[in-house]
Amino acid sequence: MLAVVLAACEGKPELEMTVHECAPMPSPRACATAFVVGEEVYLFGGRDAEGTPLNDLWQYDSQSDRWISLGATPLSPRVNATACVANGKVYIGLGFRGREGRYGNDTTYLRDWWEFAPATGEWIRKEDYPNSYTNRATCFVEGERLFVGYGFQWNYRRDFFCYDIPTNRWDSIDVNAGFHGFPTRSFGGTGCTCRGRHFMGSGYYGGSLDWWGELAVEEKQEDGSVKGHWIRRAGIPGQSRTLAASCATQEYIYLSGGMHYGGINTTMRGLQDIRRYNPTTDRWEWVCNLPVGLINHISFAIGKRVYSGLGETVDTEINNRIYYIEE
Repeated sequence: MLAVVLAACEGKPELEMTVHECAPMPSPRACATAFVVGEEVYLFGGRDAEGTPLNDLWQYDSQSDRWISLGATPLSPRVNATACVANGKVYIGLGFRGREGRYGNDTTYLRDWWEFAPATGEWIRKEDYPNSYTNRATCFVEGERLFVGYGFQWNYRRDFFCYDIPTNRWDSIDVNAGFHGFPTRSFGGTGCTCRGRHFMGSGYYGGSLDWWGELAVEEKQEDGSVKGHWIRRAGIPGQSRTLAASCATQEYIYLSGGMHYGGINTTMRGLQDIRRYNPTTDRWEWVCNLPVGLINHISFAIGKRVYSGLGETVDTEINNRIYYIEE
């Protein structure tokens, strides 16, 4: 691995971590989905440099800095799938068929939902997702409940659903937010769970966004319904963004890259910064810059190491590297 020390772009840095460059991936891609089971990192799907959607699975060995191909999966090729890890098993699916589909066609937005056990390699198909707003949906984990929503179809939605693992059942979450209320309905946001709390933000709706909020979900009601509400948190500093990536360590959430876009007839700017959010203090800190601005990339954490990479630039150049910083 190579270490690259990067200077701040916003005056005196709050933090200045060293960025380490890892081995290139043999099959680089954008719009892939990464997840971590224990100390093992997996990468699913996405699209290659020609725009072809993929359905293969890879494992990254962080100790040897090596990529291992695990071959094709039972899932059809797709981009922007969603994955959650609970009790050593992976719940994965949804996404978009990429260039094989049409944006206005429901069948190109995939609803299938699977359970994958890395220990045995077994795949089991579960109950399909309740609607077709499945392109780049966000997922949170809370015990044996998964909260999935904010996907895109051909329009913007703010739906969230609760998936109960033991009963294999989806229930709609009433998040008590008006159509024009907070948070903004959007596409291309990112979020994750940290310290048992669920955070999400950024994205695009008429332009890139800087909103950041916390989804608080209550216990199931007597009638079986699930209720929740959004709490506004400190907005993401710097330029607003969409198509960023995020992950969490035990203490912090890290947000990397993305694209600043003001809407039609404006320029797009790729962002290189990594920022971290402290859920206890509701405060953001600038951490460092990636070597290149990235969108549609991945981010994951192993212990106190935070990885970001693959994806593409705003000029659609596929990036074959991942990078890490260490707390």
